[in-house]
Amino acid sequence: MARRDDQEPNVWVTALKLVIGAAVIIGGVGFALWMAAQGPAYSPALEQAKEEVRAKSPNSSSTDSSSWGISKDSPVRK
Repeated sequence: MARRDDQEPNVWVTALKLVIGAAVIIGGVGFALWMAAQGPAYSPALEQAKEEVRAKSPNSSSTDSSSWGISKDSPVRK
């Protein structure tokens, strides 16, 4: 059963290649996400950046909920 050059490969071979390729891609992405999740939970640089943003913000008190965006704006124009 030698295959000639003008014949197409069997459908099951093509389907098997597609399934294996999809499994490799999905597994690779899953592994990369897992590795990213295993990183450090605490980052001093991130904490320093948060403190700088808090220091630079004009309303540094987080208890004042009325200063948050447009949450208190009326949907009807006056």
